[in-house]
Amino acid sequence: MSDLVVDFDLLSTSSKQLKAIQTEFRNLGEWKDDIKSVVGAAELKDAMTDFIDNWDDNRKRLLESLETVGKMVEGTRDAFAKVDDELAKAGKKKSK
Repeated sequence: MSDLVVDFDLLSTSSKQLKAIQTEFRNLGEWKDDIKSVVGAAELKDAMTDFIDNWDDNRKRLLESLETVGKMVEGTRDAFAKVDDELAKAGKKKSK
């Protein structure tokens, strides 16, 4: 019989880090107007606007993916914690 080892600290840390990354990506939207205001040439400003709009679309997808992965990590952690608790209770009953 093999043992399954679950690193609950790693799962919790991963969840926190994913939330921090989400926060950073959300806050990246604030720089758009700053960039547009410092670009002088119309052609460059148009190209920058196109890039920023494309970035916004991709950033939204990244945020959705980060949220999905974060929920999976939390779900995995919670599911293994529940199984661990149930096995511990069953082990205690068996030893009595």
